[in-house]
Amino acid sequence: MSQFDAQARRLRVADATARQLVQPAGSRIGPRRRQEIQLMLIHAGSMRLRLDGGPPRQVAAGEICLLLPGHTEEIRFDGDVDTHETLVRGRMEQATDQMRAWLEALRPNRTLSSALTYLAREAVTTEQTRLTADGALVDALATALLWRFIAEFRNLPAALPASIETARLFIHDHLDRPVTLTDIARAASVTPAHLVRMFRSHMDTTPVQYLWDRRISLGVELLTSTGLTVGSIATRCGFKTSFHFSRKVKESTGLSPTDLRTSTSRT
Repeated sequence: MSQFDAQARRLRVADATARQLVQPAGSRIGPRRRQEIQLMLIHAGSMRLRLDGGPPRQVAAGEICLLLPGHTEEIRFDGDVDTHETLVRGRMEQATDQMRAWLEALRPNRTLSSALTYLAREAVTTEQTRLTADGALVDALATALLWRFIAEFRNLPAALPASIETARLFIHDHLDRPVTLTDIARAASVTPAHLVRMFRSHMDTTPVQYLWDRRISLGVELLTSTGLTVGSIATRCGFKTSFHFSRKVKESTGLSPTDLRTSTSRT
């Protein structure tokens, strides 16, 4: 499929759920007939997936797997260690025949990116905190996760280098903690200078600037969607003082945290 027309872009996931699970070493699921679309993110351990009696496919830690409805699946989990996974699933709606055929032609697993991990984590957190808007928010996040998966396959040659994805994921996981360029580079297994060059080349920013941008974005989200105090939000976003946080929010949005909340509530 060279491009997605207006009808194809209506593809969505409905009645979605998101869970984090630990599968005991050596456990298995199936054979069973899949009724829903499901995205499985493997964080530790591994699994062997067999579809419709075909040859088994290995899905390793750090990969995501797409399972489509209508297939018979059998899953065997790592025999030596527990497998930690995130599951996001629901009904696949408004899938055209052309889109369904395109999805069927994909290999079902690929390397996890920081964006895929972030979207899945947000879906799980949304359910845990019950901020689901009667399920609409979880559906939207599940749909975004599916489309991100699709987009990364379609633009595979343009995918970011693994070291940048690892660095981004490390940053997203450490927004509330003191983090230095050296810490980020060590997590990505490259030198600080090399990581800076890669971020400038591929993302037109630096790792540290990316870190602060994400902290400010999270702060704005918490200001506009929760009743937490400014000080609590500042701490959660890795700012040492609420003054520093407030200054950065105003530089970014043109409004103080209080004004931003007032503006959002009026809107």
